[in-house]
Amino acid sequence: MDSIENSEFMDKTSSPDSPSTQLEQNVSVLDILVTLAENARLLVAGPLLVGIIALGIGYLQPQSFESVAVLQADSAAASLMTTAAVLDPVGAKLGLVKVESVDEARRMLREQIKVTVGRNDKLLTLTVSASTPKQAQAIGNAVLEQSYLRSSPKGTSRARLETQLAEAQGRLKNAQNAAIGMLKGMESSSGNGADQVRGYAELLAASAAAQAQISELEAKLEGLSESQLVQPPTLPEKASHPKKAMQAIGATLATGLILLLYVFIRQGLRNMASDAEAAGKLARIQRALGLKKSGYLGG
Repeated sequence: MDSIENSEFMDKTSSPDSPSTQLEQNVSVLDILVTLAENARLLVAGPLLVGIIALGIGYLQPQSFESVAVLQADSAAASLMTTAAVLDPVGAKLGLVKVESVDEARRMLREQIKVTVGRNDKLLTLTVSASTPKQAQAIGNAVLEQSYLRSSPKGTSRARLETQLAEAQGRLKNAQNAAIGMLKGMESSSGNGADQVRGYAELLAASAAAQAQISELEAKLEGLSESQLVQPPTLPEKASHPKKAMQAIGATLATGLILLLYVFIRQGLRNMASDAEAAGKLARIQRALGLKKSGYLGG
């Protein structure tokens, strides 16, 4: 009987809703609040000080401005813009070759230029970064100018494309003439057979395919041009780097988290030191890590 009563008593005292459990929870919450209150000045002033320092460092860092241009072009044009055929004349025009070697000027320009082609809209975006807005825009314009000159095929490549264009134009003319003749025959005949309708549809499809090929070949022969320019290089008004506000906020939050962990770890060590058994284990850990001399711990 006594064992049953003892077990019931233990169940009541160990249940989550028992007064003793609620008291322990309240005490732990109060301990946390006391720790935060005692270290409020450190937890507030520390992150704010680090955030102000990070903001000041952001103002001291060199600024970078980005000029953006958008074209209707493919990945081949994107690759062309970062080649030596384009970058070397750009470096010479901007006077970079006078200060640096040709290879170094080309490397610097490649670091400043970023070219991407969208998967959905198929638009080429040219982004140029520089220390001043006008310099970024000037580099963007120079890259586009050289890309226009270098993108047009020359020599045997141009001759091959011109031959293909002439052949496609001939196929288009033949298909159009055949379609016109078949249409006149269908109009003059009393009945339109299925074979005539099918043949006329095939001729129209052949004409459309030839026209599409002609447009593609003409675009290749022309290369990049200003007509494909959707947005000319912009003149940026604000620096893109460094992001001073984000830098300061990130430093403030990181410092606050580190200080919060430090405060709770320090408080936990203090609580362990006040417990005889925990203090002994803590001393053994410190001795194993060489933080305290064994003679001192023994004393």
